[in-house]
Order: sequence, then structure tokens, then C-alpha cells
Amino acid sequence: MKTAILINDTSTKAHLGCRVVVSQIAQLAKSVGIRIATSASVHTDWREHPLLLASMRTADLVIVNGEGTLHDGTRQARALAEVAPFCKAAGVPSVLINSVYERNDAAIAKACQAFEKIYVRESVSGYEARQVGLEVEVVPDLTLSSDVMKPFLGGPRTPTIIVTDNANKNIAKNAQEEALRRNHTSFLHLDTSEPNNPFLGAGESPDFVFMGSGMVAQAPRPSQRRQITPMRAFRKSLFKANMLRRMEMIHQFGEPLSSQQILSRIATARGVIGGRFHAVCMSILSGTPFIGMSSNTSKMIGMLTDMGLTRFLTDDAKLAFDMVDHWQDADYNATAAYVQKARREAKSMFEEIANLAN
Repeated sequence: MKTAILINDTSTKAHLGCRVVVSQIAQLAKSVGIRIATSASVHTDWREHPLLLASMRTADLVIVNGEGTLHDGTRQARALAEVAPFCKAAGVPSVLINSVYERNDAAIAKACQAFEKIYVRESVSGYEARQVGLEVEVVPDLTLSSDVMKPFLGGPRTPTIIVTDNANKNIAKNAQEEALRRNHTSFLHLDTSEPNNPFLGAGESPDFVFMGSGMVAQAPRPSQRRQITPMRAFRKSLFKANMLRRMEMIHQFGEPLSSQQILSRIATARGVIGGRFHAVCMSILSGTPFIGMSSNTSKMIGMLTDMGLTRFLTDDAKLAFDMVDHWQDADYNATAAYVQKARREAKSMFEEIANLAN
């Protein structure tokens, strides 16, 4: 079995999508004879850990999980890009997978040229990367190759439309205010309550994880969002429209839920209005009607373009609720076909990666 280092291990966060992505990386790597032996946590600068640098120099492969990080030329984006020239100098193959690519500078583009392979999640990222001279392949987000939704399929649906949080605060606020004026709506945050990644099987966790504080055998429990007390929820809702519903919304966004509870709610909902990319991915897996809304990158429009479902993307909150009931058989068929494509291409991607390690 070959050994790999994973840079940008986002499963150390509580976010459901991040945990599914990293579990898929571990499982798909294992299926082609690669074990993720060590990882560097999201927000941890790999360049600051001598032991990690030594491990990278002797690894068979270094995998960078781009996910939602490689955009806007941030310090984090630059750190991920610089993995490639470091590994090239060490004679170790490196790959960038499951990545966004948007609004980066020339230095990041130049560093990324040293990756052996680059795989982005959707066609907008693909276009931007190619515009700066990068050779990339588009493979759908790795959550779509997972089986996490299987236990929840086929059950009865509730009349409830779920509204998620959103990194774009203005769009999120508009969707929430519209939901408060309607019946049969609820609110969902995608942070999970489990201390560890529940989707990793036996032997799939790395031996060591590098955090900001150093190397540990197991990542500490992710920080949890602060629960808002009923009294604080009351004060935040006082003198505002739909006061009681608003208090309930505040409670639901702060309520700690297990991964299973989050997946079950999405799978049984009448529809999902998703400001969160991975909430839409889980809706796709469960055949739940969804409406995507803009976030902090073009990942949503990129994915819906690739699916041929851009008519289900809007930032108009009222229209979003009305469109939930406009899904037709052809739309469900498009999501099912996209899932099958995601499974095939994820498998092919890791077979290509395994050839690099060999």
C-alpha cells in the first residue's frame, strides 16, 4: 500500500460536507492502494511544521484538497498552491483535487503549474484555471460519489421547505425573512455535533494530524457554534416581525444536530433552499427538490450549469420558494445522471492518481 499526505484536511471542522469529502478521499484512495497516513488540518500552514515537511519529502504522493479554499488569492490559497513546487523539488508527485479556482493572482497560477494533476469541481473553476494556463479536469464534488444518503432514501416527505445558512449574509438574510413569512419552513445549519468524523471507517483515519499547535494522533473536537439561550433569542427577536417564528429560527440555526439528523432532514424535506453548496449536493443525492443561491464563489452556478439546471438558481427569495414546486421528471433524471457521472469520474480520478504514485 502506498502512503499519501493530505493537505487541507477539512474534516477537522464540524461542517457536514467537509467531513464527507475527506472520508471520500480516504475511501477512494484506499480502493486504489493508497493510504492517507498523515494530514494537515485546514487553517494549518504546512510550511511551519518541520516534521510534516520531512514526511512530505518521503511520501509516495501528496494530495491537496482544494475544496473551497483556492479563491481570491488569500494566504490560505497561496499556501495550498505552494505545495506543488515544494513537492516537485523533492521529486514527490502532488495533485490538487476537489477544488474551486477563482480570482487568484499570477503567483498562485504559476505555483499550481507544478502539480502533476489538477481536478476542479465545476466548469466555472475549470474555465478560470484554463484562462491562466493551467491544465485541469472537471470532476464533480466528491460528496456526490458517496453513499451517505442511502439509509434515508424512499421515506415519506414532510411538507417542510428547509432554508440553510449562507456565507453571503445579505442573500441569507433575504431568504430567512421570506421563510419567516411562510408556513412549513424550517432552518438548518450544516455543522455536525459529533466530535470526530463519523464517515471514516476503521483504519481510514490518518496516523497523525498536524494542527496549528503541532502533531497529534487525533484531531481535537471542532469548535462548536455557541448556542443561543431562549432569553437571548427573545431579545434578538423583540419588536421584530414574526417574533415567535424568529425565535424558533434562531434556535434551529444554533441547535447541535448529528450528521444523521441533518441528512434525514434533507432527505425527507419537500424542498431545500440552499445557500450552502453541500446542502445542494446532499439534496442531489436524495432526490430532494432544491433551489441554489449565490455564495462566496461561483461554485453553485458552476455545478448547476454542468447539470443543465441553472433555472433552479436564483437570489430572489420569493421566487426561490415558488420554484421548489416546479421540479419535473426531467430535472430528477438530470440529478440522477449527474450522480452517476460523479461516481464514475471520482473512481477514474483516483485510478489516475494511483498511477502517479506508482
